[in-house]
Amino acid sequence: MTRMMLAGVAVGFVLATAAAHAQARFEADAITHGRDQFHRTCSHCHGFNMVNSGTTVYDLRRFPVDDPDRFFNSVTNGKGNMPSFKDALTPEQINLLWAYVGSRGGKEP
Repeated sequence: MTRMMLAGVAVGFVLATAAAHAQARFEADAITHGRDQFHRTCSHCHGFNMVNSGTTVYDLRRFPVDDPDRFFNSVTNGKGNMPSFKDALTPEQINLLWAYVGSRGGKEP
């Protein structure tokens, strides 16, 4: 295979993977538990049900649903003014938060 063909295959794979993530579905139970966790942990800054002006903190309703790694990294390590939650949340709790945020609060993308 030529380099150009390999590059085309790689781009196709990346696009297919992104589409699969964007189409990911979350269990209703995980979304519900994620909402509860969100309201305990995140709503103080990101707003009740993720509703905020988006001017002082990130509007999570716009978070790219095809980038769960970015979400996990931001929650675990912090980003900008957001503190790290690596010592405060378990990976399971972060997964529940992702189910809530990634599903747009239960409104699948």
